[in-house]
Amino acid sequence: MRNGFCVLLPIGYLCVMKKLFTTIYITLLCLDSMAQRQTVVADMDTRLPIAGAVVSTAGGKRLTTDYTGRFGSVLPIKSATISKKHYMQRRVSDTELRQDTIFLIPQEVVLNDVVVTAPGFSFNTQKALRSVKENAALPNPAQGFDLLGIVQMLVPTKKAKSAERCEKIKKILDRY
Repeated sequence: MRNGFCVLLPIGYLCVMKKLFTTIYITLLCLDSMAQRQTVVADMDTRLPIAGAVVSTAGGKRLTTDYTGRFGSVLPIKSATISKKHYMQRRVSDTELRQDTIFLIPQEVVLNDVVVTAPGFSFNTQKALRSVKENAALPNPAQGFDLLGIVQMLVPTKKAKSAERCEKIKKILDRY
């Protein structure tokens, strides 16, 4: 049967074509496995990618991560050192480089103790203790219980507030 579109081929030719297509398919699979492997460098605390981290390989090659934290190399890497400012440097082996993500630990910035002082300011604990005792004194039990007196102690009047404010301003101006 012969028409313009269909031509019968010998059976041996079909077997050769099947082997050829199988070989091409396997070759393409192998090429895909040899493709560039990409690894992401991320912050261990926030899990966000780190852009600009430097990957120095044992062979002397230097790679830099892009804005997504990725770096990759076609050549195999046996070991590498990953570093970035404000992160602890990390040395990784080839097995760790096969992972999809490598985490860097952020360095803690520790400051020394800070002492804040004000010129001309001193705190007298005895005076403060005496003031607290005077304010907390209860009325004489012989006079009876004065509920309004306690409320007045807790809620100062406008006159008392303005007098306190004037004293504070005067002290501030004296020290200035």
